[in-house]
Amino acid sequence: MKIRTVTLATVVIGIAALSVKAGTPFSDLDANNDGYISESEAKSNSELLAAFGKLDKDGDKQLSEQEFAAFNGSK
Repeated sequence: MKIRTVTLATVVIGIAALSVKAGTPFSDLDANNDGYISESEAKSNSELLAAFGKLDKDGDKQLSEQEFAAFNGSK
């Protein structure tokens, strides 16, 4: 019974972590508060990092809040 409880708790925590990751606010990813998410900052969210090149419409190697909105809106 104890193993089952631990397993269930692990699954619940994992699901909660994925939910937070998918809906992470811009301000949480903009670690240095400069108003942009750099590629380095995006590494904390694997889905965002994978989409980074497509989202960076102006090619400046950082995501503005508007560029990020396209990612967050696609969830």
